[in-house]
Amino acid sequence: MIITPLKNGAFKVETPDWQIQIFRGLAEELKTVLPDGNNSLTTRLFPVAYQRDNAANEEYKKLTHEDLLQSHLASLKLIEEISTDKEVTEQTLIKIMQGINILRLVVGTRLKIDDEEPENAPQASKDHPDHNLWLIFHLLGEILSIIVDSINH
Repeated sequence: MIITPLKNGAFKVETPDWQIQIFRGLAEELKTVLPDGNNSLTTRLFPVAYQRDNAANEEYKKLTHEDLLQSHLASLKLIEEISTDKEVTEQTLIKIMQGINILRLVVGTRLKIDDEEPENAPQASKDHPDHNLWLIFHLLGEILSIIVDSINH
């Protein structure tokens, strides 16, 4: 993904077809498991607010789950609609960033990457069955970095 800030305050986003295919495939898969609040892949998307108080956490979940779900689904829809060459506002670019981050969080969960202890994260060699997923995880991280740098430019 190449992002070019424009003089009018918008951004030109150029996304290769192969990246679009990855985004759409991941977003499509995620949309099928996202509504299931008990799926282990989505734990980072619906965090526990109160580790030691189940009643308070259930109340928090009742208050926030639907809003979070709708926000995540909207971001994924935007990711699915991304095209090869598009001019977007900063606000839309931020929503794209949120969608990419959602994908990265789920891929990281699938790979058992712990952000708190990255040194303990499993590593994948070229022979590892999840090698391609590791490459996608790193690609998503790089794209997040590109978006943040573009916005802060």
